[in-house]
Amino acid sequence: MVIDKLIKELTVEFNITTVINTHDMNSVMEIGDNILYMVNGKKEWTGNSEQIILSDNKQLNEFIFASEFLQDAKHMRMIEAEEKKKKV
Repeated sequence: MVIDKLIKELTVEFNITTVINTHDMNSVMEIGDNILYMVNGKKEWTGNSEQIILSDNKQLNEFIFASEFLQDAKHMRMIEAEEKKKKV
């Protein structure tokens, strides 16, 4: 997305912190370095885009991986992460 790319470029170019409030998970996964997931105004989870994939937080997973397709994608990424651990 053009806006995501612009935000990322400006953040890096000017060495600034950028705070984005969104429900667009594509943006979160694309430009989120430090992600805060809130429920009813309270912190529910924090981490980065890779940690979202591996998270076992029920509310986070129900929000992000609501569709069967995304649940399958999460499952595949978790398998890949486990295989990576075994090789190390």
